[in-house]
Parts: sequence; C-alpha cells; structure tokens
Amino acid sequence: MNTFSVSRLSLALLLGATLTACSSTPADQQPSAQIAPGTAARPVLTASEAENFDAAHYFLSMTPNTAPWKPSAINIPAKPDFVVGPAGTAGVTHTTIQAAVDAAITRHTSSRQYIAIMPGEYQGTVYIPIAPGSLTLYGTGEKAADVKISEAIDSEIDPVSWRRLVNPAGKYMPGKPGWYMFDKCQSKRAATVGLMCSAVFWSQSNGLQLQNLTIANNLGDSVDAGTHQAVALRSDGDQVQINNVNILGRQNTFFVTNSGIQNTLQNDRQTRTLVTNSYIEGDVDLVSGRGSVVFDNTDFHVVNSRTQQEGYVFAPATLSNIYFGFLATNSRFTAAGDNVAQLGRSLDIDSNVNGQVVIRDSVINQGFNVEKPWADSAVSKRAFNGNTGSQNEKGEIQRDLNDAQFNRMWEFNNRGVGSQVVAPTK
Repeated sequence: MNTFSVSRLSLALLLGATLTACSSTPADQQPSAQIAPGTAARPVLTASEAENFDAAHYFLSMTPNTAPWKPSAINIPAKPDFVVGPAGTAGVTHTTIQAAVDAAITRHTSSRQYIAIMPGEYQGTVYIPIAPGSLTLYGTGEKAADVKISEAIDSEIDPVSWRRLVNPAGKYMPGKPGWYMFDKCQSKRAATVGLMCSAVFWSQSNGLQLQNLTIANNLGDSVDAGTHQAVALRSDGDQVQINNVNILGRQNTFFVTNSGIQNTLQNDRQTRTLVTNSYIEGDVDLVSGRGSVVFDNTDFHVVNSRTQQEGYVFAPATLSNIYFGFLATNSRFTAAGDNVAQLGRSLDIDSNVNGQVVIRDSVINQGFNVEKPWADSAVSKRAFNGNTGSQNEKGEIQRDLNDAQFNRMWEFNNRGVGSQVVAPTK
C-alpha cells in the first residue's frame, strides 16, 4: 500500500478550490436556507412539524378505522382492452377516446379496464362518469407529448355555444354513460357555463389512472386578462393516479374537486390524488379545488403572456376541518416575468374554507416574489397571514398549524433563488 504525504500548501490549495467550487454552485443545488419559523409572509416548518406532511397523511381516509390509501406504480398490460387510433390501423378498436370510454363502461364490470391511445392529437372533450369499475388510459408513444387530448373551452361562453362546441354529432346523448355530466352543464340557466363546465377532460371515476399523455385547454392567449377559467383536466374521483402527464392551460389548469353527480362541491367527501413525474403549466391558479393531492417530481411553470401580471400556482379550497390539501415534494417551480408570480392563495369560496398547502424538498427558481411568496385569498380578499408561533424556554417553536386565525400555507427545506426568506421591513 502506498502512503502519500500532503503538504500544508497543498491542503490550502485544495481547500481554496473547494470553496471556489461551492461559491459557484447554482442556487438550486445548494442546501436550503429556509429556517423555521420563517416569517408571517413566508412561514417555514420545523423538521418535526414537517414529519406529518407526507403522502401517508394526505391519503388518510375520512371513514373511521379505514386504512389509508397506499398507491403502487401504474402497471400496463401486454394487451389492452381497447385501442384508440386511426381507422384501419391494426389493433384499433375505436377512433375516439370517448367511444372507447363508453365501451368500457357499458361492459358493467368491476375489473380495471385499459385503454391504449396511439400517438396523435385528439380534439374534443372526454367525460368519464361514475361507474363500478376503474379505467387506465395511457399513451403508447415514446413521450407524453406524443398523445394530445385538446380543445379550447372558455368558462365565459354561453351554454348554447358550449353545447355546440363539446357535443358535435351527438357525442353525448341520453343513454350514453357521460350524458348526465353533459346534461348538468347544458341545462344551466346562466349567462355562462362557468368553471365547473369548462374542462377538456373531466372524470368522476374512482381509481382513474392516466399515464404518458398530454391534456390541454387550448384557449391560451386568445382571451384577455380577465376571468377566463379554462380547465384542462378536472378530476372528482378518489384514489386517482396521474403519471408522466402534461397538463397545459392558462387559468385553473388542473381542477380537483370532491363533486358528485350533482356537479357541486361537497363538505363530507375528500378525494385523494397522486401526481408523479408530470408537468403543469398555467397563469392563474394552476392547481385549484378541494381534495388531497400529492405532487411528486412534478414541474410547475407559471406563464404570464396573457395576464402580464402576477400568477399563482396553488388555489386550494380546503375545508377548515380538513388538515391536508395540496402537497408538493421533490418538485420544481419556475415562472416567467420579473418576480411577480406567487406560490398560491386560498380559494375562499365560503366561510368554511382555509386552503392548505405544503411545498417541501423542492426547487423554487426565478420569477417568484420572494417578499410576498403567498397571495391574499381569492374571493374574500383575506390578507395572507402565516403563523410563526412563539418559542418556549427551551427555544422550541410552539404553534397550532391549523389555527383558523392564520393561513395554512407552509414550506420546508426548499432551495433555489425563489426560496429566499426575506426579513420583514421595519
């Protein structure tokens, strides 16, 4: 064995090189500088507090003595039940996704059924109703962008225009599985169809799985900066899994609710969703609604080409008595514009709401407002107020993370230029 001696000069040179390397390390690769309790504008969890914010807690059941949901990886069979693709292609059973969904549901089976979708762009809506079994829809391309489900739907259009847009050639008719969903929207007695009817892909199915595809609301910049909710994906079901999916839109891109057949939000049901390895893009309230959603290894990108003003990633309408809303872990946040984007705001649709979000172990990069990373609540305009608690004689932080006097939006162990905790101005 050879032994080498190292001089003090060599050690000094080595140390200097190491320090130089560290100083040039990108911010998103440096250790987190977020220290609890943070500030009232940017509250930060302690390590012990953060232990409660993991998938297991977000996937707890509201039913007493019921085990939490423990999702496993999506498995794709060697041979699917249905194949969607161009007419005349070998193996193709349907040329539209909706037709394949209808065929799967009318089997009236409690077994999971698999719908493979060949590469291409599929224009038009897809509605998946409540049914005994569950569905897996997956793209067969090499990447998520190879299969695109798209339409341009504005929440501000009138019901007659909406009906013509989403139901060409009697796509939804009495007797078809998705009819009740369509009918709830076409029967509205209002000037506009509203947020609840603006989704391109809308599912009320429990156990839904989506993988390797893109869902887009193409409304984009064709409208002004006003309220033009344009949902790409809406899910009302429980135990939903989304993996390697691009969800693209502008306002309310991904809408997660606990609605039932009446198409209204409920107070006695909490849906659970897992999103992995995906990409979500929009400008106002990218992820909104009521439900427990865990995002793992997901990219969130805020654009401002339409609004030219601040944008928001999360807009939870979590009920005050529900402790777990949205969780993002091992993910990345970017935003266009000059430090105007914000991480989220509570969607105060009524007095029982106090939106809940945790962003942890993630990278928050350029474009976010570090002085005011969380926005005042939507609708109620309640000013954001984070709970920094107090310290006991041992220096331990004491606080109730569900204190109704404060917002429930937290961070832990994030890094990147947008993760800075800025001291309040005196």
